[in-house]
Amino acid sequence: MFVLLLSLCSQVVAAGKETLQLEYVASNAKIVDVINNPSIHWQTTDDKVLNLGYSNLSYWVRTSLNIDEKEGPYLLEIAYPVLDQLDVYMLQEGNIFVHQQLGDKQPFIDRPFAHEHFIIPLPNGTHGKVALYIKVRSSSALQLPVVLWTNHDFLINDQVFRIVMGIYFGLMGIMAAYNVLLYFTIRESTLFYYVLYVICLALFSACLSGFAFRYLWPNSLWWNDQAILFFLISSVLTGTYFVMTLLEIGISDKWLYLGCRLILGLGLVLLFSSVFFNYAVMIKLTIAYAVSACIWGVFCRILRLAGKSRLATYYSIAWSSVLIGGIILALNKLDLISQTWFTENALLIGTAIEVACLSIAIGEKLNTEKNKRFQAQLTAFNEIQKVNSQLEKTIAIRTRALQEANDRLELASRTDALTGVANRRALDEALNSECSRAKRFEHALSVIMIDIDFFKQVNDTYGHEAGDDCLIHIGSILSNCATRAGDFVARYGGEEFCIVLAQTDGSQAFDLAEKIRMTCEASPLISKSYSIEMTLSAGLHTQTKPPYIGKELLASADQALYFAKRNGRNQVAISGEL
Repeated sequence: MFVLLLSLCSQVVAAGKETLQLEYVASNAKIVDVINNPSIHWQTTDDKVLNLGYSNLSYWVRTSLNIDEKEGPYLLEIAYPVLDQLDVYMLQEGNIFVHQQLGDKQPFIDRPFAHEHFIIPLPNGTHGKVALYIKVRSSSALQLPVVLWTNHDFLINDQVFRIVMGIYFGLMGIMAAYNVLLYFTIRESTLFYYVLYVICLALFSACLSGFAFRYLWPNSLWWNDQAILFFLISSVLTGTYFVMTLLEIGISDKWLYLGCRLILGLGLVLLFSSVFFNYAVMIKLTIAYAVSACIWGVFCRILRLAGKSRLATYYSIAWSSVLIGGIILALNKLDLISQTWFTENALLIGTAIEVACLSIAIGEKLNTEKNKRFQAQLTAFNEIQKVNSQLEKTIAIRTRALQEANDRLELASRTDALTGVANRRALDEALNSECSRAKRFEHALSVIMIDIDFFKQVNDTYGHEAGDDCLIHIGSILSNCATRAGDFVARYGGEEFCIVLAQTDGSQAFDLAEKIRMTCEASPLISKSYSIEMTLSAGLHTQTKPPYIGKELLASADQALYFAKRNGRNQVAISGEL
């Protein structure tokens, strides 16, 4: 539909405009010198549109206009919105009666006619033969499509043109908006890069067509120059990220991944360089870069989508369309092919087809992944059903075994793997439980914190294996000494141990602590290769009235332990009762 509308637009243009035969010469002379110098060798172009490619020269262009006052008024259109500098002169009988300075190097508001193209209204009453001279200079492709319109024909053509461009930008906007909403729904990164790609493409097209300068930044001349490069390079960058996510190109695809990374790196270099280097140089490099990136995208399809026919079809049509459109536009700007409505709008056609096909390709990919997830869920469900059926048959036999395994697991989770006494988790649970019980029945509760003296020297002297044997030996001594019902021995951490004594006053707790200390002192660890004598320092805290708070009891006992170690070790210190 979009192609048909462009074709209709071209037919309206052909029916309503007067084709002008242009002559040109490379010269930087003034208008007076050009008019009065009969020796100038004017060249004639065979094409309907003067196309001089990229040139750093100034050119004079001339033609003759035959004005019929009865069909007027008239408008002169230069339908290429990215020309830098235009000096337009109209003469009758050797006298200049119209002079306009135009170009995108001037603010948009200075134009005599508010339009994306350069429009010059002819004064009312103009008739007969008019000589037209145009001096043009531009860092972009130097194309000069000069058209003489009647007001009526111009309005008809302009309406069709705006309808076509409105459909194009509307298509891009709808695709972007729809996929933004879809992205926020399913959080698929492919959609995010697709939206960025569509936005950059739309803005690049808006720059080429002059709409961006008119509606977005009419007074920003520097940015208007940079915008074409910026959005073209950004389109390639976002398009490359989109290809990588759509085709799932990862590090495992070594050469494809490196190729995409190279394109991204070159794009960033070009994006940075465009600020500092001449536009005429950068646009040629950027066009070559964009065409190369499109070719690489087609190459990625060949390697990654073998056997994935539907996704491959949509992707191939999309990328081939923009590649062909881009190549045609590049050849047009380089003056290698003539400018026609098709060559001028080839990129618009290509990007419109591409955006539509890529949207379908995304849908195909998401649908494929949805089906895969559904099949995986169905397979998992069937497997679960089989397992449940088997479990139902053996549940009676397995219940006891599972319970025993759970009991062993629970015991293991509460036991220190090295020493065999309770671990820190079990200690916290036991202490909190005893604090609740002591609070309810108001009986005494004692906590002993025990630390092995100079344990680091044991590790440094005999090695960590011997250190582990020492911890096991101390754990055994504690377990053998704290044998009353309710006595709870646990490893606190490192070389520290803790004993919780329910319904035990300070005197009883002190006696037990002393017993443990003396037992350790009298029981060296003896093996074939060493005999290690050890002493213990202990801190004792007894709580006889509320509040019973486990953390505070441990902290008080630990302070007492610190006091015992600081005052010579191998002793039991008692904290003050709270």
